[in-house]
Amino acid sequence: MVFSTLQFIITTILAVVCARAISLSEGDIPVLALIIPALWIFPQGGVSGLILLASLTVFGLTLPLQPITLSVAVWVIFPLMMVAFSRRSSIGVMATTFLILITMQVGIMVTQSGGRLEGSATVTAIQTFAVMVTWYAASHWKPSNKHSWWSLGFILPLWIADLPYAALVALSITGIIASIETLRKPSSFRWNKLLCWTLPTVGFAALVISPSIEVPNPVFVVWLCLLGTAWTTDYILRSQEDMEQD
Repeated sequence: MVFSTLQFIITTILAVVCARAISLSEGDIPVLALIIPALWIFPQGGVSGLILLASLTVFGLTLPLQPITLSVAVWVIFPLMMVAFSRRSSIGVMATTFLILITMQVGIMVTQSGGRLEGSATVTAIQTFAVMVTWYAASHWKPSNKHSWWSLGFILPLWIADLPYAALVALSITGIIASIETLRKPSSFRWNKLLCWTLPTVGFAALVISPSIEVPNPVFVVWLCLLGTAWTTDYILRSQEDMEQD
């Protein structure tokens, strides 16, 4: 339990490091930095690994086209999807959750189209879809001990090309995946579910508290609404389950 707790803390720190590295690079992160972690787990992933590779590639291509805060904030969809597709959920819960998600993202896209927020509405839609596909791949991913260690060799060219932030992002994401693999092993505590809530939260929070980064109000409001929706829905579903058991 102590080792798992320490691992959880380290994984959380890696999420902060990754978010800060992306912000300090101002979005200048080559898509290779996101492909490396996907290639690292590709042998064990099968179809899920292929889907993960494709979704991360698409997301990586959009990074230079969007505000960094928006690119990081969109990962709050992970806990929202986890709650919507949990065993406690229902068709009504899924429909309501997706309606709120679509409404929030359309609001962001309208703001971008009106010129009141940087970035592209089309890219926002692509990022939203890419994160949802990434969640699907991650939720169907089965950990194993097989890894493509050779893929980490691509970090060296990133460093030689004077892209230290890209190398740091690749290492951080690979470290997060490796930690999740260990924490997914049978345990009395569901660490991965906690990570699904924590990583998107602390990653965005690291940008919010940074004095050098200005988080646009629309981005912060949408992020807060989606996180609040996920938490409230999860609380209601848990309460209903407890009542039925009593």
